[in-house]
Amino acid sequence: MPRAPVLASVLLLCACAGRYPKAHDRVRELAATTEAPAPPRDCLVANHVHTLVSDRYSHAPTAANERQAYDPAGLRSAIAAFAGDGVGAIVVTDHNSPHAAFDPAVATAPLTVIPGMEWTTRRGHALQIGIHLDSPADAILPPPWRSRVVADDFRRMVAETHRRGGLVIIAHPRVPFRTWPDDTFGADGVEVWGLDSVVIRNRQAVRWWHDRLIRGERLIAVAGTDLHPGAWLRDHRRPLNRVTAATCGAADVLAGMRAGRVLLVDDRDAPRVVLAVDGARPGDAVELAGRTEIDLQLRVLAGAGARVRLLGPAGELFARTVASADATVRLRLRVRPGEFVRAELHRRRKPLALTNPVYFR
Repeated sequence: MPRAPVLASVLLLCACAGRYPKAHDRVRELAATTEAPAPPRDCLVANHVHTLVSDRYSHAPTAANERQAYDPAGLRSAIAAFAGDGVGAIVVTDHNSPHAAFDPAVATAPLTVIPGMEWTTRRGHALQIGIHLDSPADAILPPPWRSRVVADDFRRMVAETHRRGGLVIIAHPRVPFRTWPDDTFGADGVEVWGLDSVVIRNRQAVRWWHDRLIRGERLIAVAGTDLHPGAWLRDHRRPLNRVTAATCGAADVLAGMRAGRVLLVDDRDAPRVVLAVDGARPGDAVELAGRTEIDLQLRVLAGAGARVRLLGPAGELFARTVASADATVRLRLRVRPGEFVRAELHRRRKPLALTNPVYFR
């Protein structure tokens, strides 16, 4: 294909990734009730945290390169910075290295450090979160860096991660030259929001996730900082996740993530969206039992001036600019089994919050 049409196609994708067909006829607004849905108890979690900039060990994970597997100073720096931000837990995911989880600083950290690793190949990356390993030597490594990665490699990684109690989250699926394949290979979720840049392509990642929800896949959406301490481009500590959990202990946080009870937010002080459907919350499935309509509530906290919208398989179901600091709208939705709803909050093109779906069956 000539270069100009290719460029035009890329620009069209970038322009349309955040747009959805209007399906407002499937929703009607109801009179508000006095009981607005309360935000759940949650833990503020930073996911996809690195301890160093170097990729030497990830490309050649040998004993000779173990000094570049992780950086103890970078781990301590990340722990101190996120704790100072009020974050309750971090997931450490160095490239092809679980070494940081065995650092003594983890046991004395003022927040929860959840072990993980970024399974890193030339054909896509995945976060292995909460995986149980006895030593760094037990890491589930991909084929050698310059080897061809095939579908069975992805499937084996997912199966082995699950066998060891971990979650598999596809990392930044639309990054050029590290683009994840079309298949999800049984992964649990996908990182749809990361460093806001032309490389990470958040809007395309959200749309990639949304299209797979339409196909019937139940993929958990998460945010990831992709922090690399010391790198000028990635020396940031947002976006974050509000995981519904009784405590910030690793078991509670992982249970909340596994259930899809995750609200993605720009930072600690970002507005929040509460989506409540027939008593269910994001991550839950609602039994329709023959019903063709269902009531739901959208509550936006600290979001005056932002735009909230409700989305489902048909497209954008509802959208409104929030007029007050605490606003609730009650809606009645025409729905069928196999569908879902989710909510987003934006200020102009800047994302502020994104819920996981509520499913219908």
